Amino acid sequence: MSAALVSPLDSYLTRVSNRLGMATKALSVVATVTFPFVVVSGMWGMNFEQIPLHSNPQGFMILVFAQLALGLTILAGLKWRKLL
Repeated sequence: MSAALVSPLDSYLTRVSNRLGMATKALSVVATVTFPFVVVSGMWGMNFEQIPLHSNPQGFMILVFAQLALGLTILAGLKWRKLL
């Protein structure tokens, strides 16, 4: 390739690579934040009688608020470490 075409091609490939990196970062954040919800909901969704908070009338709301707190804590930690 001629020298005149190399610089624009490198610039284009760098922009494409940066966009891919941003998309990967966004997907990683979504996966990191939703992982605790999936794990906790999966455990409490099983049909067992000896699950904590099973007999508590406010157990569902406690679980929802605990999951939201965990997700917000993870987001705060990502922001604090400047990964977000």
